[in-house]
Amino acid sequence: MRADRFYQLLNLNRLVRSHRLKFAGLLALYYLRWRHLWLRFDPVMSCNLRCQMCYFSDPSFAKEHAGRFSAADIERIAEVFFPWAVQLYIGCGTEPTTYKEFVDVIALGKQYKVPMVGLVSNGQLLTAEHLEKFVDLGLDELTLSTHGVERETYERMMRRASFDRFLEVLDGLEAAKKRRGLPRPQLRLNYTVNAQNLEELRGFFDVYGKYSIRTLQVRPIIDLGNTECTDKDMRPYAERYNQILRTIERQCLQRGIRLLANYENLTYEKKTTRAALASEVLVYLSPEHVSKRGFDWRHESYPDYCRRTKWARTVLKGVFARAAQFEAAGPYLSYKIIDQ
Repeated sequence: MRADRFYQLLNLNRLVRSHRLKFAGLLALYYLRWRHLWLRFDPVMSCNLRCQMCYFSDPSFAKEHAGRFSAADIERIAEVFFPWAVQLYIGCGTEPTTYKEFVDVIALGKQYKVPMVGLVSNGQLLTAEHLEKFVDLGLDELTLSTHGVERETYERMMRRASFDRFLEVLDGLEAAKKRRGLPRPQLRLNYTVNAQNLEELRGFFDVYGKYSIRTLQVRPIIDLGNTECTDKDMRPYAERYNQILRTIERQCLQRGIRLLANYENLTYEKKTTRAALASEVLVYLSPEHVSKRGFDWRHESYPDYCRRTKWARTVLKGVFARAAQFEAAGPYLSYKIIDQ
């Protein structure tokens, strides 16, 4: 499975300690004209929910952040970026299903043969027709977010969402894959933890255990600024969090579920050279921002941008740089990937 290979690459990144080797490998991929970009793509700056832990719960955020790509923009982005992408993830901070043509983005990813195409969503706007198209197109991974196991917690934390609707989508995905006799898309559930929903994480599989989950991510709350949720410090709950997480880990191993778990860095303050390549290979695209600084993607190609900015020279410097130079690159989400 393509999604499985993606997680194997993540594990390889953890195992290979040498940043020099990683930069040398990236340089080789570039000169061989092989894929090496990991794309994070938000086609629209909007969300249908107002989750308590999200910046969209701040009334001013939606007013100050808006915009969407046109169909012509999407075609151009696909032409420029997709041939260089190892992975395309659609929905990385906003809700992609509020973009009417979001299925077309998946289709473009498949047309350009991106090895791993995934979609992240809260699931509330997904229909049976969408789920059938996901299976037919060969979407590699569907990631659905849940902030609760119990109905009351889910609907309180994910304001405007329906717990029944969420379960309908999970049931619909199971049925669509069964009808086609196909294993894709793999299902990943993301559970964001805070003090209010920590204890009920223990009963996660009492509710979600009947679904064919391939990956479970347990993510401590991230401080996203002026959000409705104000209790963002997980440090007082660290011991209890790790106790529950160890139970979840045992259950995942028993069920053949891959677990992405942040055991060590609950406050996201620790830094590591494992993220040294992030700024060179991770590309975030939204109507407001392109992380490749100064990249005029509407008028230049990716190779042209690399030549103009002498990008290969920057990567080569990484080969000879000292590890300490990368410590200030920003927090790295210290997830263990636990798989059978």
